[in-house]
Amino acid sequence: MPPLQRLIALDEQLSARLAVPREAHFLRLLALVAAHSGDSPLWVLAAAAALVWGHPAWHPLGWRVLLATLVAGVTTTALKWLFRRQRPPGTGLGFYTHFDRHAFPSGHAGRSACIVVLLAPLLPPWGFVLLPLWAGLVGFARVALQVHFVSDIIGGWAAGLLVGLVLQMAL
Repeated sequence: MPPLQRLIALDEQLSARLAVPREAHFLRLLALVAAHSGDSPLWVLAAAAALVWGHPAWHPLGWRVLLATLVAGVTTTALKWLFRRQRPPGTGLGFYTHFDRHAFPSGHAGRSACIVVLLAPLLPPWGFVLLPLWAGLVGFARVALQVHFVSDIIGGWAAGLLVGLVLQMAL
């Protein structure tokens, strides 16, 4: 088996092992909450709230969240259309899989990584620890729900980190 095929097979096996069975209702609920905490509309609304109603001290945070959400989203969507990798087979079908059939790289992972990079300079030490843990949880939950392979998440994190670093240099 060629090395790339072997890597894809390993990715599929690992992703299948990390899937939460549909019968594990509580675990699936936790995974759904974690996965959807990385949704674009939620972050755009949070950014808008910080910019419109927040104290002026919150405005830099709002602009960074908005920038991270939009630029990481455009980047991962363009890459998805370039690679066109299909999502995992299985029971993880829902809103996103209906409108976005492509999996690589994960938009949720890209967005969460970009948010981590752009918010890191504004965070207290405890936030600097918790935000990357949240990004990891979002990625893991996407695999657990069978809407992504592990490599989709790693690719999304890499894209998000790169976009975040480029944006950080521009700020």
